Amino acid sequence: MTSRVLASEITQHLARAGHTSSETGNTWAPGYRAHQASRYTVRLWHDGPDEQHHLDQYADTLRRLGFTVTAEAPAGRRPRIRATHR
Repeated sequence: MTSRVLASEITQHLARAGHTSSETGNTWAPGYRAHQASRYTVRLWHDGPDEQHHLDQYADTLRRLGFTVTAEAPAGRRPRIRATHR
């Protein structure tokens, strides 16, 4: 059964691993953006260049921490990853 995942938990893990958020600071900077999609799912995007490369890095970090990570590429939309936890 999948357990609850919070976007704030994901952002804390990514920050501890040295990844940068695009939503912090006074000016825009490239980095991840996390969205609470449901009680059990967090979706992540990379704002800035080399989207897929950074998404892969975020996914690797989260997998090492025990999260289940799935790449998503909805038609006509930006690539993203979905993180859940078992």
